[in-house]
Amino acid sequence: MDWGNGEETECVRINKLNALGHKEQLILALDIGDRVIESSSFFDKDTKIRFKEGAKSYKDFITSNTNINSYQLKSLTNDILTFWQESIHPDTEIFWTELKKSGIDFKRKDPLLFALDKNRFRNVHQGMEARKYWLEVRKFEIVLERFSKTDIEHIDRIVAEDENKRLAILNKCLKNKKIPESQYLKFGECMAYFSNCQLFGAYFSPSEVEELYTIWKNF
Repeated sequence: MDWGNGEETECVRINKLNALGHKEQLILALDIGDRVIESSSFFDKDTKIRFKEGAKSYKDFITSNTNINSYQLKSLTNDILTFWQESIHPDTEIFWTELKKSGIDFKRKDPLLFALDKNRFRNVHQGMEARKYWLEVRKFEIVLERFSKTDIEHIDRIVAEDENKRLAILNKCLKNKKIPESQYLKFGECMAYFSNCQLFGAYFSPSEVEELYTIWKNF
């Protein structure tokens, strides 16, 4: 994705960006995030507005506070990058691609690396995103560059196994018509996962889905 005006050579542009301080890089990262979200086909109008308002608040704070110290800058960087650090999403890959093109070298905490290391996703939210978006994400050049074919196939299996484990929990509770006390929170996560990923229809009849919600309600 190219938002440049084409008037500068790539080398000149990168040299200019390399001369930017941390504050300027943060502002540029916020601008890049704004453009990625604005052009996204995955977010509705209200979500885009909230992103834009949040970015403006950060930019206003950074530009109006000339004496921000290194600790505050580090904290701001962590806050600003939270979504881009924790999400498994096509727009996330676009964001990090554009940062790289702009010569901004913020450290990335990749949730896919965590999944490969632990053979699971960090939380149900990342599991849901992987189930919905991994097939698209795995096509990105930036993904193909940082992961081997073996790694990508491993992530394929982690996504499938995550879904199957959650299905097994729901099937067990449906069969027994109750939720074990030790699995109440896990059951709730499974219900959220299947609802968010629109998987109920693939595995359960409407009456079974209704019964699952009844079991949950009557716990």
